[in-house]
Amino acid sequence: MKKVYLATPYTGTPDQEEERFQEAIRITRRLIGQGIIPFSPIVQSHLVAKDHLPGDHGFWKKFNESWLEWADEIWIAKMPGWEQSRGVRWEVGYAKAAGMTVKFINQ
Repeated sequence: MKKVYLATPYTGTPDQEEERFQEAIRITRRLIGQGIIPFSPIVQSHLVAKDHLPGDHGFWKKFNESWLEWADEIWIAKMPGWEQSRGVRWEVGYAKAAGMTVKFINQ
């Protein structure tokens, strides 16, 4: 089965972050239903990090890098905010430099 790193935007107002978390869950469920093994850093980390761990890009960069190394491909969810997301831009840049397949999906 294909291992996919699911890149989605996250940082914003508390309401935006919750909405983006819920959308990442919906996409992750859909991918699992299609026989894909997804890893979503937002699904994995939102509840763990909320109010307990730093929310800055620098803190999560190394964590996400290890999951990008695990994945066969990176899929970017074209949801509101994805084009402005510093994290998504970094993830795509990392994946391209590593020669990974980069795929854009509609939510």
